[in-house]
Amino acid sequence: MTSTFTIELLPARHGDALWIEYGDPRRPHRILVDGGPRSTVTRTAIEGLVAERGSDVELLVVSHIDADHITGVLGLLENRAIGLRPREVWFNGWEHLPADLLGAKQGERLGAAIVARGLPWNTDFAGTAVVLPDDGPLPVVDLPGGMRLTLLSPTRRALADLRPVWKKEVEKAGLVPGAAAEEERARQPDLLGAGALDPEALAGEAFEEDGSAANGSSIAFLAEFDGRSLLLTGDAHAGVLADGLRRLAAERGVATVPVDAFKLPHHGSRHNLSAELLDLVDCRRFLFSTSGHVFGHPDRVTVSRIVTSRDDTVLECNYRSEFTEPWESARMRRRFRYDIRFPDRPEPWLLAAL
Repeated sequence: MTSTFTIELLPARHGDALWIEYGDPRRPHRILVDGGPRSTVTRTAIEGLVAERGSDVELLVVSHIDADHITGVLGLLENRAIGLRPREVWFNGWEHLPADLLGAKQGERLGAAIVARGLPWNTDFAGTAVVLPDDGPLPVVDLPGGMRLTLLSPTRRALADLRPVWKKEVEKAGLVPGAAAEEERARQPDLLGAGALDPEALAGEAFEEDGSAANGSSIAFLAEFDGRSLLLTGDAHAGVLADGLRRLAAERGVATVPVDAFKLPHHGSRHNLSAELLDLVDCRRFLFSTSGHVFGHPDRVTVSRIVTSRDDTVLECNYRSEFTEPWESARMRRRFRYDIRFPDRPEPWLLAAL
């Protein structure tokens, strides 16, 4: 029987909620990465999957503390009636941040919920931070059923940068909804309405790295199963991902890392996908998790960098929006030799089989 390896990009609006299954299609293993923002649609989708397919998951990853990734997880863990039972949780809480910088009051709820549920917390890393070592081999974790995860982000420096702003970021995640969106709108004035779409010109724009400490702390990894691979990036910084992939390529003695599907960092922000990062992966499938309604993602500069850098690419989006519509043009698809896909089944979210 052919094994399964799928990722479902759930309807998490401008956030991430990723349901992964692998192994025997009759009794697959499961991974949940993030839970999206506070959204009835997202919560209903996750609760429906738990009820229909099973409450046991091999791993729950909370990539970082931004509201569009963490808030839905809080609802899952604080409501015991949902019954989600992760074998392991990866989440870098306050106690996992380097302690040599400014302290702040521990106020986040997720750590308390993990402890209250008695869940194994970062035990794959001996209870310490999920973080890259400064040198030596990249951390590798083998999950039950044959899934191998290779960590690519964050670095110790990125976690240290988060510590002084932890309280501020947690307040953004739970107490000041919309503050992050306003900051992002101010940083991305060049939305689709600003002039004609010229991918070659847009791809040539200078890259400016994301400056968010929370995004820089994102847990990112390469998931490999049965000869297939999936790159999961949270909102990680392009420079950190590039360094991790460069280390992985050196370990494996290859120039570029083969990847069957690449979930774009930060929902397709121009500040999280550089030409350098793209050059380090041999990939033709790019996954976008965003409705576009808050940040205007996927950014047209990001998509331009992809479609002008390689032929025969496929863009897979879990929402149709005004920001994806121009890329549906038959003329544009012929010229740059790519395809674009959206959900095509009864469930209102994207299923991508590897």
